[in-house]
Amino acid sequence: MLTENKFSKYLIYAIGEITLVIIGILMALAINDWKNEQRIHSEETATLQKLIQDLNSDNKRYLSNIEFYTGFRDYLKSAKDIIFKEALSDDEIKEVMFFYGATHKNLNPRTTTYDEMLNSGRIYSLSNEDLVNNILAYYQFLDESIYQNKEQRKEFRALFYGSDFTDFWFWRSEKEPFPYAKAFFSSNDSPAYRKLKQSSGWSLSINNDLLNNNTELLKSNNELIEFIRIELTNKK
Repeated sequence: MLTENKFSKYLIYAIGEITLVIIGILMALAINDWKNEQRIHSEETATLQKLIQDLNSDNKRYLSNIEFYTGFRDYLKSAKDIIFKEALSDDEIKEVMFFYGATHKNLNPRTTTYDEMLNSGRIYSLSNEDLVNNILAYYQFLDESIYQNKEQRKEFRALFYGSDFTDFWFWRSEKEPFPYAKAFFSSNDSPAYRKLKQSSGWSLSINNDLLNNNTELLKSNNELIEFIRIELTNKK
């Protein structure tokens, strides 16, 4: 009986020791998981804060572009109306003789944080899947806009600086360019003049496209910034 009592005590002691070890291991694992979650939470917060800084930089550029295209639209509309007239006064010729067509303002987005997130794969580990989709959608729209703007610029420059439009350019290097310009604008059915008409109409259309594109980018940008701010607020 004494032997059995000692064995029972040792068994209870051993079970207690094993239980304590298991509890200690579970506690250590829980603490480690908590630390990992805190680290991930901290890294995600820092990344989203940097992303907002990039987006704010883009936001300012869109606003600047919108202001430019809005003001430039009036010039292009006025120039187009003059160029399409049957006969131009001297003052009207002077107003359009140096017409320089559509102007493409570069978007030049700041994508440092997004590129880091994409290259490292961290973007897919964000805790909010909807946020991931919104970020990807915004930058895809931005990439498409950059590509379309470049292609549109190349097409326009091919027309505006083409060989059959040289008659519109040669007087710019003259000390007294007006007589040459007046001769050019007196023949409004020449091949070069028809190109000028085409360019002036296309310039106004391009300007409106660029204005609308920057307006849409600004809207998407503002929506994404607001989404991220809400996400950061929820993480506090």
